Amino acid sequence: MHKTCSLLAGAAVLLVACAPSDPTGGEAPVEAAVTCEASFFDYLKGAPIGVTDTLITPLPVRVLGPDDFVPRDFNPNRLTFTTTPDGEVSRIFCG
Repeated sequence: MHKTCSLLAGAAVLLVACAPSDPTGGEAPVEAAVTCEASFFDYLKGAPIGVTDTLITPLPVRVLGPDDFVPRDFNPNRLTFTTTPDGEVSRIFCG
């Protein structure tokens, strides 16, 4: 039993040693390349917002209504669509 516990403890130490470093004091985290090109979707301006359900894109898509709260969780690789009160695409941007 004692050998098993010490082996498990040793394995836990190795796993902790392999964990990524703390972003506040260690190496800077590697950021993903920005792949969002909102201008590619400009042809959708004025279209019904339902067209966003049919988009095939690897990017996360967010739809914001005309009176929706806009969170400050900026993601340069997220495609954001805003709508008019009539439910049409009014703006397309990354963020």
